[in-house]
Amino acid sequence: MTQRTYEDAEEIRICHGDIDYQGIVKHINDGVVIIREGKIVFANKAFYEISQTQADEVVHSDFSKFVAEGDREKVMRYCTERLFTENLSDTLEFLMPLKNGEAIIEMKVSVVECGGAPAILGALTDITERRKTRFELQRIKERLESIIHSMTEVIVSVSPRDSSILAINPAAEALYGVPVRDFISGEKHILGFVHPEDLEMVRKFYENLPEAEFDELEYRIISSTKRTRWVVDEGHVVYTNKGHIRTIDHVIRDITEKKKALDALRLSEEKYRDFFESTTDMAFTITPEGDFIDINDAGLKLLGMESVEEAYESNVLNFYVDTTEREELVREIYGKGHVEGKRVRFKTKGGEIIEVAVTARAKIGESGRHLYHEGIIHNVTKALEDERSRVLRNAAGGMCHHLNTHLMQLHGANGAIDEEADSLDDLLEKLAQREDPQRIAVEMKKIVKDIHRYSKSIDGAYKRISEVTTAFNRAFRYKEESYLSSTILDIFKACGYEEDSPN
Repeated sequence: MTQRTYEDAEEIRICHGDIDYQGIVKHINDGVVIIREGKIVFANKAFYEISQTQADEVVHSDFSKFVAEGDREKVMRYCTERLFTENLSDTLEFLMPLKNGEAIIEMKVSVVECGGAPAILGALTDITERRKTRFELQRIKERLESIIHSMTEVIVSVSPRDSSILAINPAAEALYGVPVRDFISGEKHILGFVHPEDLEMVRKFYENLPEAEFDELEYRIISSTKRTRWVVDEGHVVYTNKGHIRTIDHVIRDITEKKKALDALRLSEEKYRDFFESTTDMAFTITPEGDFIDINDAGLKLLGMESVEEAYESNVLNFYVDTTEREELVREIYGKGHVEGKRVRFKTKGGEIIEVAVTARAKIGESGRHLYHEGIIHNVTKALEDERSRVLRNAAGGMCHHLNTHLMQLHGANGAIDEEADSLDDLLEKLAQREDPQRIAVEMKKIVKDIHRYSKSIDGAYKRISEVTTAFNRAFRYKEESYLSSTILDIFKACGYEEDSPN
């Protein structure tokens, strides 16, 4: 044995004899080092694994070699002071350089006797993954809090014991018109803003949530600015690990504008249905293949069918004199999106051949699939009984045809504009989510171009209606005849127009 090898062995033996082996055993799964005068005099296998080194690279090496440069001065100063200062922390954290990066090390420190001198006993644990997990959880928590604070919906947690508000996000200020601190302090409560007529219903909703676990309710609130708003309140119970109710959380969303839109849509559908049923022309909804989805009584009468059920079992192709006219009509409807006054020949169930004018618009799905087309069909071949009746009926029928044609054009264009507006809303939402702005701009430009086209169609329809009514008024000098009140005014009312109220 060489002199140096002998001295090394003797030094380690002496050190081993002086230290507390129980302390080492206690940390047997940790990396253990003994540092004397800045050098490592002992290290266990776990330390070699943590530091990615071999025994001959560790023993008698400077401990600073295993500390990242940025932490080196701090760690070595701590090791020196820890030998003689009892009130220093017994835990130290630093970065250890590795072959493939750095590790975050937590070292628990105690002072031992080694070779008759004080030395540092360090138990090292690689906490890199633990710290990464903690950082990730913190990042997720901060992100979640950011999302909650940026939401337009009110998020509120209520105590299951006394219904006091435990937490509420800033969206409450916009909805209720009072600072969040007023809710947290207990000065205000969301139930205090419920419309008096809905309060009892809302109280029962809140009282029953612990049993229901999840429920939702629409009701009105009155903000501090006296504005009445409609909200939907979704409540659900949050449990602890032991199955006890921790909180009752609510998501309260303002649905005022949505409710107005739905009411307007319902009213529009009712008016359309009234027009659909009351018009003397055939009103229809048909698939691209020719199957009837809907048809009014006037349409059944025009085609000679007895019932809607009979129409459902039939196909519009059965009523065309020349099916190539049908093919051309469908191509134009789905190619342009609409047709106005397209003339085709029909053959009724009884065999009568009539010429009709078709005004229709196409309904196309988001994927470009042709869903159906809807519109009106006006019979333009009906013979009149006598010369005067023919003139009057042709005038009234012509006006009805034109008005119905252009009203349907207006209805179709308005419906198309509404659909384009919905598409713009979807694109704006995608733009807000930072999707491809260049692609979205191209799509928006196309939609705006279509809206301009529909706008011109509306303007043209208004002009044509004005021309028809002006000519009709000039021809009859506003003279009220029996046919005027019994026929034409009925048509106007069916289209949504009302007589002027008496002064």
